[in-house]
Amino acid sequence: MKSIIKKSIPSISLILIVLFLGFVFSRQIGLCPSYSYSYCANFFEAFAITLFPIIPLFIFSLITYKMKETVFQAWWKFSRVWIPLSMLAILIAPSYASNWMIPIEKGTVAFFSSAIYVVVSVSIIAYQLSKKK
Repeated sequence: MKSIIKKSIPSISLILIVLFLGFVFSRQIGLCPSYSYSYCANFFEAFAITLFPIIPLFIFSLITYKMKETVFQAWWKFSRVWIPLSMLAILIAPSYASNWMIPIEKGTVAFFSSAIYVVVSVSIIAYQLSKKK
């Protein structure tokens, strides 16, 4: 029997991806009133970047859905900690790059946290699958 978490993660992450896309295209769909257009659009874009880690979460929730419960649980133990921490890191990152050697901004933090998430998730899944054989 599949756990409730295993069943609900794809649905919840899909809803958040739709929200992410709505925020990304906030200018095109008219979410912002004309009097505060730039501030509102910038706010939605910053919030969309914060939701970026949900995309790999959705993909890996689909990948692990048909796998054994032990594989899913090992991956989920990592994901339930990493995704909120990476979203927090993106949220507190500056919106614009500083004049430092490595430009640290929301987009860079989102990309690298998602890339690390993908590498670690693939490693966890591969390890769990090889351990069972």
